Amino acid sequence: MSLLRASLSDAARLLAISWPLILNNLFNIGVNVADTVMAGRLGATQLAAVALGSSIWITLFLAGLGVIMAIGPTVAQHLGAGRITEIGHDTRQGLWLAVFISLVIAILLRSAEPVMLWMNIETQVATLAQGYLDAISWGVLGCYWYHCLRQMNEGLGRTVPIMVIMGTSLPINVGLNYVFMYGKFGAPALGAIGAGLGSGITFWLMFVFIGLYTSKAKIYRQFEIWVAPERPDWLAMRHLVAVGLPIGGSFMLQAGLFTVVALIMGSFGTVVVAAHAVTLNYASLIFMIPLGVGMATTAAVGQAVGRGDPEGARRIGYVGISICLLMMCVSAACTAAFAADIARLYSSDEAVIALATSLLLIAALMQLGDGTQVTAAGALRGLKDTRIPLGINAFVYWCVGFSIAYVLGVRSGYGAHGVWIGLCCCLWVAGILLTLRFRQVINRQIADLQH
Repeated sequence: MSLLRASLSDAARLLAISWPLILNNLFNIGVNVADTVMAGRLGATQLAAVALGSSIWITLFLAGLGVIMAIGPTVAQHLGAGRITEIGHDTRQGLWLAVFISLVIAILLRSAEPVMLWMNIETQVATLAQGYLDAISWGVLGCYWYHCLRQMNEGLGRTVPIMVIMGTSLPINVGLNYVFMYGKFGAPALGAIGAGLGSGITFWLMFVFIGLYTSKAKIYRQFEIWVAPERPDWLAMRHLVAVGLPIGGSFMLQAGLFTVVALIMGSFGTVVVAAHAVTLNYASLIFMIPLGVGMATTAAVGQAVGRGDPEGARRIGYVGISICLLMMCVSAACTAAFAADIARLYSSDEAVIALATSLLLIAALMQLGDGTQVTAAGALRGLKDTRIPLGINAFVYWCVGFSIAYVLGVRSGYGAHGVWIGLCCCLWVAGILLTLRFRQVINRQIADLQH
Protein backbone atom coordinates (compact mmCIF):
# COMPACT_ATOMS: atom_id res chain seq x y z
CA MET A 1 0.00 0.00 0.00
CA SER A 2 1.40 3.38 -1.00
CA LEU A 3 2.06 6.03 1.65
CA LEU A 4 -0.76 8.20 0.28
CA ARG A 5 -3.31 5.38 0.33
CA ALA A 6 -2.22 4.31 3.81
CA SER A 7 -2.47 7.90 5.07
CA LEU A 8 -5.94 8.32 3.57
CA SER A 9 -7.00 5.05 5.18
CA ASP A 10 -5.63 6.26 8.53
CA ALA A 11 -7.44 9.58 8.13
CA ALA A 12 -10.73 7.80 7.43
CA ARG A 13 -10.26 5.55 10.48
CA LEU A 14 -9.34 8.48 12.73
CA LEU A 15 -12.38 10.45 11.61
CA ALA A 16 -14.61 7.41 12.18
CA ILE A 17 -13.34 7.16 15.76
CA SER A 18 -13.19 10.93 16.22
CA TRP A 19 -16.63 12.15 15.21
CA PRO A 20 -18.49 10.56 18.14
CA LEU A 21 -15.77 11.86 20.48
CA ILE A 22 -16.03 15.35 19.00
CA LEU A 23 -19.80 15.33 19.47
CA ASN A 24 -19.36 13.92 22.97
CA ASN A 25 -16.89 16.68 23.81
CA LEU A 26 -19.20 19.31 22.36
CA PHE A 27 -22.08 17.93 24.43
CA ASN A 28 -19.78 17.97 27.46
CA ILE A 29 -18.63 21.55 27.03
CA GLY A 30 -22.22 22.43 26.11
CA VAL A 31 -23.00 22.09 29.80
CA ASN A 32 -20.40 24.78 30.59
CA VAL A 33 -21.71 26.97 27.78
CA ALA A 34 -25.24 26.61 29.15
CA ASP A 35 -24.00 27.41 32.67
CA THR A 36 -22.28 30.55 31.41
CA VAL A 37 -25.21 31.75 29.30
CA MET A 38 -27.76 31.01 32.06
CA ALA A 39 -25.59 32.68 34.72
CA GLY A 40 -25.12 35.67 32.42
CA ARG A 41 -28.88 36.22 32.49
CA LEU A 42 -28.64 36.57 36.30
CA GLY A 43 -26.07 39.37 36.12
CA ALA A 44 -22.31 39.92 36.01
CA THR A 45 -21.75 38.77 39.63
CA GLN A 46 -23.38 35.37 39.08
CA LEU A 47 -21.54 35.01 35.76
CA ALA A 48 -18.22 35.80 37.40
CA ALA A 49 -18.92 33.28 40.19
CA VAL A 50 -19.71 30.47 37.72
CA ALA A 51 -16.67 31.36 35.60
CA LEU A 52 -14.37 31.35 38.62
CA GLY A 53 -15.87 28.24 40.22
CA SER A 54 -15.81 26.24 36.98
CA SER A 55 -12.19 27.27 36.36
CA ILE A 56 -11.15 25.87 39.74
CA TRP A 57 -13.27 22.74 39.25
CA ILE A 58 -11.82 22.06 35.80
CA THR A 59 -8.24 22.49 37.04
CA LEU A 60 -8.66 19.96 39.85
CA PHE A 61 -10.84 17.64 37.77
CA LEU A 62 -8.26 17.46 34.98
CA ALA A 63 -5.49 16.61 37.43
CA GLY A 64 -7.40 13.50 38.48
CA LEU A 65 -8.68 12.77 34.98
CA GLY A 66 -5.12 12.66 33.65
CA VAL A 67 -4.34 9.72 35.94
CA ILE A 68 -7.49 7.89 34.85
CA MET A 69 -6.66 8.58 31.20
CA ALA A 70 -3.86 6.02 31.50
CA ILE A 71 -6.64 3.44 31.08
CA GLY A 72 -7.18 4.47 27.42
CA PRO A 73 -3.69 3.77 25.96
CA THR A 74 -3.29 0.78 28.30
CA VAL A 75 -6.48 -0.81 26.97
CA ALA A 76 -5.52 0.10 23.38
CA GLN A 77 -2.16 -1.65 23.68
CA HIS A 78 -3.78 -4.68 25.38
CA LEU A 79 -6.28 -4.89 22.51
CA GLY A 80 -3.58 -4.58 19.84
CA ALA A 81 -1.55 -7.35 21.51
CA GLY A 82 -4.59 -9.59 22.11
CA ARG A 83 -4.41 -9.42 25.93
CA ILE A 84 -8.20 -9.53 26.40
CA THR A 85 -8.42 -10.50 30.08
CA GLU A 86 -6.08 -7.66 31.07
CA ILE A 87 -8.55 -5.09 29.70
CA GLY A 88 -11.18 -5.87 32.33
CA HIS A 89 -8.62 -6.17 35.13
CA ASP A 90 -7.05 -2.78 34.48
CA THR A 91 -10.47 -1.15 34.09
CA ARG A 92 -11.57 -2.48 37.49
CA GLN A 93 -8.36 -1.23 39.06
CA GLY A 94 -9.05 2.14 37.47
CA LEU A 95 -12.38 2.21 39.32
CA TRP A 96 -10.53 1.63 42.60
CA LEU A 97 -8.05 4.35 41.73
CA ALA A 98 -10.93 6.75 41.07
CA VAL A 99 -12.15 6.32 44.65
CA PHE A 100 -8.85 7.57 46.10
CA ILE A 101 -8.57 10.41 43.58
CA SER A 102 -12.15 11.55 44.25
CA LEU A 103 -11.55 11.88 47.97
CA VAL A 104 -8.59 14.21 47.43
CA ILE A 105 -10.35 16.32 44.77
CA ALA A 106 -13.52 16.71 46.85
CA ILE A 107 -11.55 17.97 49.85
CA LEU A 108 -9.69 20.50 47.70
CA LEU A 109 -12.91 21.72 46.09
CA ARG A 110 -14.39 22.44 49.51
CA SER A 111 -11.34 24.46 50.58
CA ALA A 112 -11.07 27.01 47.77
CA GLU A 113 -12.64 30.15 49.24
CA PRO A 114 -9.62 31.25 51.35
CA VAL A 115 -7.44 31.11 48.23
CA MET A 116 -9.93 33.19 46.26
CA LEU A 117 -10.09 35.81 49.00
CA TRP A 118 -6.29 35.86 49.22
CA MET A 119 -6.26 36.64 45.48
CA ASN A 120 -8.44 39.72 46.15
CA ILE A 121 -11.54 38.28 44.50
CA GLU A 122 -14.66 40.18 45.56
CA THR A 123 -16.16 38.54 48.66
CA GLN A 124 -19.60 38.04 47.11
CA VAL A 125 -18.13 36.38 44.01
CA ALA A 126 -15.84 34.15 46.10
CA THR A 127 -18.70 33.02 48.35
CA LEU A 128 -20.92 32.16 45.40
CA ALA A 129 -18.06 30.34 43.65
CA GLN A 130 -17.40 28.29 46.81
CA GLY A 131 -21.08 27.36 46.93
CA TYR A 132 -20.82 26.16 43.33
CA LEU A 133 -17.77 24.04 44.23
CA ASP A 134 -19.43 22.60 47.36
CA ALA A 135 -22.43 21.49 45.30
CA ILE A 136 -20.44 19.94 42.46
CA SER A 137 -18.13 18.09 44.87
CA TRP A 138 -20.92 15.56 45.62
CA GLY A 139 -20.69 14.29 42.04
CA VAL A 140 -16.91 13.86 41.81
CA LEU A 141 -16.83 10.09 42.33
CA GLY A 142 -19.62 9.48 39.82
CA CYS A 143 -17.78 11.67 37.34
CA TYR A 144 -14.50 9.76 37.65
CA TRP A 145 -16.20 6.35 37.55
CA TYR A 146 -17.88 7.41 34.33
CA HIS A 147 -14.54 8.45 32.87
CA CYS A 148 -12.94 5.12 33.81
CA LEU A 149 -15.49 3.31 31.65
CA ARG A 150 -15.26 6.00 28.99
CA GLN A 151 -11.49 5.56 28.77
CA MET A 152 -11.92 1.81 28.38
CA ASN A 153 -14.30 2.41 25.47
CA GLU A 154 -11.92 4.89 23.87
CA GLY A 155 -9.07 2.38 24.09
CA LEU A 156 -11.30 -0.17 22.36
CA GLY A 157 -12.20 2.39 19.68
CA ARG A 158 -15.89 2.16 20.72
CA THR A 159 -16.84 5.82 20.80
CA VAL A 160 -20.50 5.86 19.70
CA PRO A 161 -21.86 4.69 23.11
CA ILE A 162 -19.96 7.53 24.80
CA MET A 163 -21.51 10.03 22.41
CA VAL A 164 -25.04 8.71 23.02
CA ILE A 165 -24.65 8.86 26.80
CA MET A 166 -23.30 12.39 26.77
CA GLY A 167 -25.95 13.48 24.26
CA THR A 168 -28.59 12.17 26.66
CA SER A 169 -26.94 13.77 29.70
CA LEU A 170 -26.65 17.28 28.23
CA PRO A 171 -30.38 18.13 28.19
CA ILE A 172 -30.76 16.53 31.62
CA ASN A 173 -27.98 18.73 33.00
CA VAL A 174 -29.35 21.87 31.37
CA GLY A 175 -32.82 21.05 32.69
CA LEU A 176 -31.54 20.52 36.24
CA ASN A 177 -29.57 23.77 36.05
CA TYR A 178 -32.68 25.59 34.86
CA VAL A 179 -34.66 24.26 37.83
CA PHE A 180 -32.02 24.95 40.50
CA MET A 181 -30.55 28.19 39.15
CA TYR A 182 -33.87 29.94 38.51
CA GLY A 183 -35.99 28.21 41.19
CA LYS A 184 -38.51 26.46 38.97
CA PHE A 185 -41.08 23.80 39.94
CA GLY A 186 -40.90 24.70 43.62
CA ALA A 187 -37.11 24.45 43.91
CA PRO A 188 -35.19 27.32 45.56
CA ALA A 189 -33.46 29.81 43.24
CA LEU A 190 -29.80 29.01 43.94
CA GLY A 191 -28.13 30.89 41.09
CA ALA A 192 -24.50 29.85 40.60
CA ILE A 193 -24.83 27.20 43.33
CA GLY A 194 -27.67 25.60 41.37
CA ALA A 195 -25.36 25.13 38.38
CA GLY A 196 -22.98 23.10 40.55
CA LEU A 197 -25.82 21.03 41.99
CA GLY A 198 -27.25 20.22 38.56
CA SER A 199 -23.84 19.11 37.29
CA GLY A 200 -23.17 16.98 40.38
CA ILE A 201 -26.42 15.04 39.94
CA THR A 202 -25.76 14.58 36.22
CA PHE A 203 -22.32 13.08 36.85
CA TRP A 204 -23.92 10.22 38.78
CA LEU A 205 -26.53 9.68 36.06
CA MET A 206 -23.75 9.47 33.44
CA PHE A 207 -22.03 6.73 35.41
CA VAL A 208 -25.30 4.82 35.82
CA PHE A 209 -25.95 5.01 32.06
CA ILE A 210 -22.51 3.76 31.01
CA GLY A 211 -22.43 1.19 33.81
CA LEU A 212 -25.72 -0.33 32.70
CA TYR A 213 -24.62 -0.38 29.07
CA THR A 214 -21.29 -2.09 29.70
CA SER A 215 -22.95 -4.65 31.96
CA LYS A 216 -25.64 -5.58 29.40
CA ALA A 217 -24.01 -5.31 25.95
CA LYS A 218 -22.61 -8.66 24.76
CA ILE A 219 -19.36 -7.25 23.39
CA TYR A 220 -18.12 -6.41 26.91
CA ARG A 221 -18.66 -9.88 28.36
CA GLN A 222 -15.25 -11.11 27.16
CA PHE A 223 -13.57 -8.45 29.32
CA GLU A 224 -15.41 -9.54 32.50
CA ILE A 225 -15.61 -5.97 33.79
CA TRP A 226 -18.47 -6.64 36.18
CA VAL A 227 -17.27 -9.91 37.70
CA ALA A 228 -17.18 -10.29 41.49
CA PRO A 229 -15.42 -7.26 43.00
CA GLU A 230 -11.68 -7.73 43.29
CA ARG A 231 -9.32 -6.23 45.81
CA PRO A 232 -7.05 -3.34 44.87
CA ASP A 233 -4.08 -4.54 42.85
CA TRP A 234 -1.42 -2.09 43.93
CA LEU A 235 0.98 -3.15 41.17
CA ALA A 236 -1.62 -2.54 38.44
CA MET A 237 -2.63 0.78 39.99
CA ARG A 238 1.01 1.81 40.29
CA HIS A 239 1.44 1.19 36.56
CA LEU A 240 -1.64 3.30 35.78
CA VAL A 241 -0.36 6.07 38.06
CA ALA A 242 3.11 5.92 36.47
CA VAL A 243 1.57 6.53 33.03
CA GLY A 244 -1.30 8.75 34.12
CA LEU A 245 0.23 11.00 36.77
CA PRO A 246 2.34 12.92 34.22
CA ILE A 247 -0.79 13.28 32.07
CA GLY A 248 -2.64 14.69 35.07
CA GLY A 249 0.33 16.92 35.83
CA SER A 250 0.31 18.25 32.27
CA PHE A 251 -3.41 18.90 32.42
CA MET A 252 -3.08 20.61 35.78
CA LEU A 253 -0.24 22.80 34.53
CA GLN A 254 -2.36 23.94 31.60
CA ALA A 255 -5.61 24.27 33.52
CA GLY A 256 -3.73 25.82 36.43
CA LEU A 257 -2.42 28.51 34.13
CA PHE A 258 -5.95 29.27 32.97
CA THR A 259 -7.14 29.34 36.57
CA VAL A 260 -4.41 31.78 37.58
CA VAL A 261 -5.31 33.83 34.53
CA ALA A 262 -8.94 33.86 35.72
CA LEU A 263 -7.78 35.08 39.12
CA ILE A 264 -5.63 37.79 37.49
CA MET A 265 -8.63 38.83 35.41
CA GLY A 266 -10.63 39.00 38.64
CA SER A 267 -8.35 41.76 39.86
CA PHE A 268 -9.14 43.79 36.70
CA GLY A 269 -12.85 44.08 37.53
CA THR A 270 -16.16 42.39 36.80
CA VAL A 271 -16.42 43.47 33.14
CA VAL A 272 -13.01 41.98 32.34
CA VAL A 273 -13.90 38.76 34.19
CA ALA A 274 -17.12 38.45 32.22
CA ALA A 275 -15.42 39.16 28.86
CA HIS A 276 -12.67 36.67 29.68
CA ALA A 277 -15.32 34.08 30.60
CA VAL A 278 -17.05 34.58 27.26
CA THR A 279 -13.80 34.23 25.30
CA LEU A 280 -12.54 31.23 27.27
CA ASN A 281 -15.91 29.50 27.10
CA TYR A 282 -16.04 29.83 23.32
CA ALA A 283 -12.38 28.82 22.93
CA SER A 284 -13.07 25.77 25.09
CA LEU A 285 -16.04 24.89 22.91
CA ILE A 286 -13.90 24.96 19.75
CA PHE A 287 -11.12 23.04 21.52
CA MET A 288 -13.46 20.05 21.81
CA ILE A 289 -12.97 19.36 18.08
CA PRO A 290 -9.18 18.78 18.09
CA LEU A 291 -9.50 17.15 21.51
CA GLY A 292 -11.71 14.46 19.95
CA VAL A 293 -9.18 13.86 17.18
CA GLY A 294 -6.38 13.75 19.77
CA MET A 295 -8.26 11.11 21.78
CA ALA A 296 -8.81 9.03 18.65
CA THR A 297 -5.12 9.39 17.80
CA THR A 298 -4.20 8.03 21.24
CA ALA A 299 -6.29 4.90 20.65
CA ALA A 300 -5.10 4.33 17.07
CA VAL A 301 -1.42 4.88 17.89
CA GLY A 302 -1.71 2.66 20.99
CA GLN A 303 -3.30 -0.18 19.02
CA ALA A 304 -0.58 0.09 16.34
CA VAL A 305 2.13 -0.12 19.02
CA GLY A 306 0.38 -3.15 20.56
CA ARG A 307 0.46 -4.85 17.13
CA GLY A 308 4.20 -4.16 16.88
CA ASP A 309 3.76 -1.64 14.02
CA PRO A 310 5.68 1.55 14.94
CA GLU A 311 5.75 2.65 11.28
CA GLY A 312 1.96 2.65 11.29
CA ALA A 313 1.95 4.48 14.64
CA ARG A 314 4.18 7.22 13.18
CA ARG A 315 1.99 7.66 10.13
CA ILE A 316 -1.19 7.78 12.24
CA GLY A 317 0.31 10.39 14.55
CA TYR A 318 1.27 12.71 11.70
CA VAL A 319 -2.11 12.24 9.99
CA GLY A 320 -3.91 13.16 13.22
CA ILE A 321 -1.84 16.32 13.67
CA SER A 322 -2.45 17.33 10.04
CA ILE A 323 -6.22 16.81 10.32
CA CYS A 324 -6.36 19.02 13.43
CA LEU A 325 -4.29 21.79 11.89
CA LEU A 326 -6.60 21.90 8.86
CA MET A 327 -9.70 21.98 11.06
CA MET A 328 -8.31 24.79 13.19
CA CYS A 329 -7.47 26.91 10.13
CA VAL A 330 -11.16 26.83 9.18
CA SER A 331 -12.24 27.46 12.77
CA ALA A 332 -9.87 30.42 13.21
CA ALA A 333 -11.18 32.08 10.06
CA CYS A 334 -14.80 31.68 11.21
CA THR A 335 -14.01 32.99 14.70
CA ALA A 336 -12.31 36.10 13.34
CA ALA A 337 -15.14 36.78 10.90
CA PHE A 338 -17.96 36.46 13.45
CA ALA A 339 -16.28 37.59 16.70
CA ALA A 340 -18.80 40.31 17.54
CA ASP A 341 -21.77 38.04 16.83
CA ILE A 342 -20.29 35.33 19.05
CA ALA A 343 -19.84 37.80 21.91
CA ARG A 344 -23.48 38.93 21.64
CA LEU A 345 -24.67 35.33 22.08
CA TYR A 346 -23.21 35.38 25.59
CA SER A 347 -23.98 38.86 26.88
CA SER A 348 -26.10 41.94 26.31
CA ASP A 349 -23.67 44.22 28.18
CA GLU A 350 -22.01 46.45 25.56
CA ALA A 351 -18.78 46.81 27.55
CA VAL A 352 -18.47 43.03 27.85
CA ILE A 353 -19.27 42.56 24.14
CA ALA A 354 -16.65 45.09 23.01
CA LEU A 355 -13.85 43.56 25.09
CA ALA A 356 -14.83 39.96 24.29
CA THR A 357 -14.86 40.72 20.56
CA SER A 358 -11.24 41.87 20.60
CA LEU A 359 -10.17 38.95 22.77
CA LEU A 360 -11.82 36.48 20.39
CA LEU A 361 -9.52 37.69 17.60
CA ILE A 362 -6.51 36.62 19.68
CA ALA A 363 -8.27 33.36 20.54
CA ALA A 364 -8.73 32.68 16.82
CA LEU A 365 -4.97 32.66 16.30
CA MET A 366 -4.50 30.59 19.44
CA GLN A 367 -6.67 27.78 18.04
CA LEU A 368 -3.96 26.74 15.56
CA GLY A 369 -1.40 26.10 18.27
CA ASP A 370 -3.99 24.55 20.59
CA GLY A 371 -5.14 22.04 17.99
CA THR A 372 -1.59 20.99 17.17
CA GLN A 373 -0.48 20.53 20.77
CA VAL A 374 -3.48 18.46 21.87
CA THR A 375 -3.13 16.02 18.96
CA ALA A 376 0.64 15.68 19.38
CA ALA A 377 0.05 15.03 23.09
CA GLY A 378 -2.55 12.40 22.17
CA ALA A 379 -0.08 10.64 19.88
CA LEU A 380 2.51 10.63 22.67
CA ARG A 381 -0.02 9.14 25.11
CA GLY A 382 -0.59 6.34 22.62
CA LEU A 383 3.13 5.59 22.96
CA LYS A 384 2.79 5.85 26.77
CA ASP A 385 5.37 8.64 26.63
CA THR A 386 4.14 11.04 29.31
CA ARG A 387 7.06 12.11 31.53
CA ILE A 388 9.03 14.25 29.07
CA PRO A 389 5.83 15.91 27.79
CA LEU A 390 5.14 16.86 31.41
CA GLY A 391 8.47 18.71 31.50
CA ILE A 392 7.72 20.35 28.16
CA ASN A 393 4.34 21.52 29.42
CA ALA A 394 5.83 22.86 32.65
CA PHE A 395 8.25 24.98 30.61
CA VAL A 396 5.67 26.07 28.04
CA TYR A 397 2.78 26.98 30.33
CA TRP A 398 4.67 28.66 33.14
CA CYS A 399 8.02 29.86 31.75
CA VAL A 400 6.56 30.97 28.42
CA GLY A 401 2.81 31.42 28.93
CA PHE A 402 2.62 32.82 32.44
CA SER A 403 5.69 35.03 32.00
CA ILE A 404 4.39 36.68 28.84
CA ALA A 405 0.85 36.98 30.24
CA TYR A 406 2.07 38.57 33.48
CA VAL A 407 4.57 40.93 31.85
CA LEU A 408 2.19 42.12 29.13
CA GLY A 409 -1.06 41.95 31.08
CA VAL A 410 -0.01 43.21 34.52
CA ARG A 411 3.39 44.88 34.35
CA SER A 412 3.03 46.55 30.94
CA GLY A 413 -0.61 47.49 31.45
CA TYR A 414 -2.11 45.75 28.41
CA GLY A 415 -4.65 44.03 30.67
CA ALA A 416 -6.76 41.23 29.25
CA HIS A 417 -5.23 41.55 25.78
CA GLY A 418 -1.71 41.05 27.10
CA VAL A 419 -2.80 37.99 29.09
CA TRP A 420 -4.42 36.37 26.06
CA ILE A 421 -1.33 37.03 23.93
CA GLY A 422 0.64 35.06 26.54
CA LEU A 423 -1.82 32.16 26.28
CA CYS A 424 -1.60 32.21 22.51
CA CYS A 425 2.22 32.14 22.52
CA CYS A 426 2.49 29.25 24.95
CA LEU A 427 0.11 26.99 23.00
CA TRP A 428 1.97 27.64 19.75
CA VAL A 429 5.26 26.70 21.42
CA ALA A 430 3.63 23.62 22.96
CA GLY A 431 2.40 22.47 19.55
CA ILE A 432 5.88 22.72 18.05
CA LEU A 433 7.75 21.06 20.92
CA LEU A 434 5.31 18.17 21.41
CA THR A 435 5.31 17.40 17.68
CA LEU A 436 9.11 17.29 17.74
CA ARG A 437 8.97 14.99 20.79
CA PHE A 438 6.62 12.59 18.98
CA ARG A 439 8.99 12.52 16.04
CA GLN A 440 11.94 11.74 18.30
CA VAL A 441 10.23 8.94 20.25
CA ILE A 442 8.60 7.14 17.34
CA ASN A 443 11.74 7.32 15.18
CA ARG A 444 13.72 5.81 18.05
CA GLN A 445 11.21 2.96 18.37
CA ILE A 446 11.43 2.27 14.64
CA ALA A 447 15.23 2.30 14.76
CA ASP A 448 15.22 -0.11 17.74
CA LEU A 449 12.92 -2.50 15.86
CA GLN A 450 15.13 -2.45 12.77
CA HIS A 451 18.19 -3.34 14.82
